Amino acid sequence: MKKIVVFCLAMLLVFSFVTLAAAETKVDFSGYYRVRGFYNNNFNLANDSDNESKSSYFDQRFRLGVKLRPADNLVMNLNLQALKDNKWGTQASGLTWKNKPGTLGNGAGDAEYNSSFEVYRAYMQVKTGFGQFDLGRMSAGTGGLALAGYGASPIGADRCPFDNEGPRHRIKYTMSSGPFWMTAGYDKFIEKDSDPALNPGGEQELDQDGIFILPKYTFSNGSVNLLFVYNINNSVPGEKIKFYLINPGLRMVFGQFSINTEFQYMSGDMDVADVDLEGLGFYFDANWNYGQGELGAWYLWVQGDDDLADNKRKGMFGSGVDFCPLLLAYDIGGLGVLDLNNAANHWSLGMWLDHNITEKLLLHAAVGYIKMNETKAYGANIDNNYGSEFDLGLVYKIHENLTYEALFGYFMAGDFHKDALGTDVGNAMAFRHVLTMSF
Repeated sequence: MKKIVVFCLAMLLVFSFVTLAAAETKVDFSGYYRVRGFYNNNFNLANDSDNESKSSYFDQRFRLGVKLRPADNLVMNLNLQALKDNKWGTQASGLTWKNKPGTLGNGAGDAEYNSSFEVYRAYMQVKTGFGQFDLGRMSAGTGGLALAGYGASPIGADRCPFDNEGPRHRIKYTMSSGPFWMTAGYDKFIEKDSDPALNPGGEQELDQDGIFILPKYTFSNGSVNLLFVYNINNSVPGEKIKFYLINPGLRMVFGQFSINTEFQYMSGDMDVADVDLEGLGFYFDANWNYGQGELGAWYLWVQGDDDLADNKRKGMFGSGVDFCPLLLAYDIGGLGVLDLNNAANHWSLGMWLDHNITEKLLLHAAVGYIKMNETKAYGANIDNNYGSEFDLGLVYKIHENLTYEALFGYFMAGDFHKDALGTDVGNAMAFRHVLTMSF
């Protein structure tokens, strides 16, 4: 009985302290709930209407951002989500918290599902007189045009090449002085050597780590930045992979006109296998902001491997998860044979128009042409014409915090698909509409 009383008093004391602390902590909330509808037709590029793939469904996602401010120089950031890409009529929701430390295979085949809340980012910010420290699981998006604040689209057709905002375990330091800004830090990608089942006796170093430095300079007509990364991967027993990456980005604005360019180069090696690694990519666009909207054109080139028999693996990174200028080819086409999201070995050329009819209604149009750089991996005598696409869409602001978006895409398959599949091919189309409530 005495132990129960002591336990109750202890819990009361803890509760009192928590309540007192909570009363002194400022809390900010933000987030959104969205419902999306899809109609996808012939993503398998069948030439016979009887064999065309068809699917139509709804999915949903709820995200909540929480900032806890116990002091002016301390912030705890929590990003929660539930029902991520959860299709109506099922109970399966994709989780973001993958590649968990100390798990067998470290996330290999990590299609995990759960419909409860997931804390997919959690990190603290500590502000000092000589800069800011961020520690925890935070967004990985860094460098290039994303750092310049460029690339976001009002209709979900983002043009942020070589970028991925997915969560990453990181320690980061940031400082600024006038037009100069710099961040640097350490990333932990994989951790296996702490698991006795994977590393009995603790003799092996089974992890992957990286360091980065990212300076940025802002001038009157734009900004320039340069990301440098060095990465060591020991997570594969008996193999050591090392590489470095450089990623400069430049944005320049001249009144109504702007140009944006980004370059990425990676070089490394696999020690034991004696294989050299290389990745190369280039992006450029130019656009005109004419008051009621924006007209622009882009060019993207991502390296492929021109010799599969040598000891050099080229095309080691792709266009980026956040590069989605075309609905089928880059965004949702992964349901079939179209799958250029974050893919290497291609180039694309295109144009887009975002025009505001009113303050509440925006119309969107885009057209793009795509070719493969190297086709040897798909067989002999494969044509490199991947295809072309045009998109039409709109965004309507129903209320201050409620928007409706609709986007239609039509993909015209090139001879690459005919040669690779060994049969005549047809065209594909998709329609996506989204209702989003933000707060």
